[in-house]
Amino acid sequence: MKSKPRDTLIVLGLGNPGREYQKTRHNAGFLVLEELAERLSLKFKKPFFRSWRSACTDIKTGEGFYRLVLAAPLTYMNASGKVVPDILQRYTAAPKQMIVVCDSLDLPAGIIRIKQRGSSAGQKGLESIMSVLGTNKFKRLFVGIGRPDQKKEVISWVLSAPFGEELSEFRQGISRAADAVLEMTRLPLDRVMNKYNGTAKE
Repeated sequence: MKSKPRDTLIVLGLGNPGREYQKTRHNAGFLVLEELAERLSLKFKKPFFRSWRSACTDIKTGEGFYRLVLAAPLTYMNASGKVVPDILQRYTAAPKQMIVVCDSLDLPAGIIRIKQRGSSAGQKGLESIMSVLGTNKFKRLFVGIGRPDQKKEVISWVLSAPFGEELSEFRQGISRAADAVLEMTRLPLDRVMNKYNGTAKE
């Protein structure tokens, strides 16, 4: 009989489904999941009659193993919360065992920030999740995408792909976010936050 995991971490990446959104700034959460899946040689599967897909692996630790679940809603960003209760139930996890990965206009490209809880910071996917769960007590990992020069261009900015030097910085942020998630399976959260929050990768 297989022993129970020391803990479970649900990594919920946010984005919009569809090929036209794949490489956009708003899909930073999906891109972090893809980076993690590639590193861990995982393939996503979609359960029957579910609007989400996931991949799961056990990471060995000195105290047994740690279960890491990568999950992506297949709804649009603004309705991300609809599938979260089903995902948590499927993996017998509580909101406090989840970290939501999403883009942030308030951080420059290449910068990430981890928070234990808090407001949605205007991120519509987070707003949806908080509304459905009725709590803000879950971790979140923000991946910086910066802001456009003109406020009226925000929608087109988040739904378009970065390019040039910004693309390099954006990819750096995606890689750095994946690094941070993996370190959460072996280090206390406060140590991971101290290492990664608001600093650029050297």
